[in-house]
This record gives sequence, C-alpha cells and structure tokens, in this order.
Amino acid sequence: MVKNFGGKNSKKLGRKYVSSYTKGGNKLRLADDEDELYACVSKMLGNGMCHVLCCDNVQRICIIRNKFRGRGKRDNTLSIGTYVIVGKRSWETNSNAENSKCDLIEVYNENEVKKIKNEVNEVNWNMFKQIENMGLGSSAEDNLDDVDFEFGNEEYNEELANEIEKELEINAHDETFLQDDGDIDIDDI
Repeated sequence: MVKNFGGKNSKKLGRKYVSSYTKGGNKLRLADDEDELYACVSKMLGNGMCHVLCCDNVQRICIIRNKFRGRGKRDNTLSIGTYVIVGKRSWETNSNAENSKCDLIEVYNENEVKKIKNEVNEVNWNMFKQIENMGLGSSAEDNLDDVDFEFGNEEYNEELANEIEKELEINAHDETFLQDDGDIDIDDI
C-alpha cells in the first residue's frame, strides 16, 4: 500500500475504506433468500428511514442500517429512484402488510442496475419506472419519450406573421414609438 503523506481528509478517503478494495473486487450482489426483495426508493423520510416499493408491489418502510451511514455512505447514497435489496422481517406478524418494516441490504449504482435488469428476469422492472422518473437521476430526454409534438396549421401561422408585420408598420409611423428619451420608465416594463 502506498504511504499516505497527509493533506486535508486524505486518511478519511484512504483505499482501505473503499468497499471494492476491501472486498477484493466488485462482485454483483443478487437476492438469494426468499425474504430478500428488489425494491426502489420512493420517498426519503429521515432518521435513517425511507419508503420503498418492493417487487411484490407492497410499499414498506426501509430501515437504513449503520453500515450505510457515516463513512459507508460515500458509495451508498440513497435518493428517490435508487434500486436496492431489502430484507423483509418475516418474523413479524404483518411482514406482508402495507408500511411494514424491512432492512436495507444492498444499494446499486447505475451500472449495476443495468446488469441486474439483464440477469434477473422474474422481476417486473416496469413497475419501478414511475418512481425512477421522479428521482433526480432521470434526464430530460427520458421524460420526452412519451410526448408527441404536433405542428399547427401553416395558414394560421402565416396569418399571425402578417398581423405582426402590420402592427410593426403602424408602430413605425407612430411618433411616440420612435421617440427615445433615453430614460427608462419602470411602469412601462
């Protein structure tokens, strides 16, 4: 390991704290157990909690563990539209009810989400599309896919252009329009 010679926050961002360095590689974590579900964050609540929409179409309250806070938050930032794996609490009596609690297990970045969508076929990924578009990660191009543009009547546009030209000609002959005092009146703005 290269010697760390200091600087502001240099030891805080050392290689030994990076998750891919300590694990010996970046292996994709998939849901293995029946209590592990793929989910998408729909609302951030604060106090280490958020609402997630799970792949079984149930909205749950996700408890963010300390592993994903503090120093571990660097690569595991949660926001609306982030894909995660959650573990539902099957020992609770209402584990399949709305607003039941679950625990955060894994947070995926954009590249990992693409790999997961290709590998895991038993999950309906289209149900997360609306939440994903609400998130900050959606671009303007994604939102324009559903918009159809129609061009108006060309005759109407020509008539409108002719009316504007006539008004400009009338205003050109008006002395008050051409008169420039150099002063700006705030009421006219």
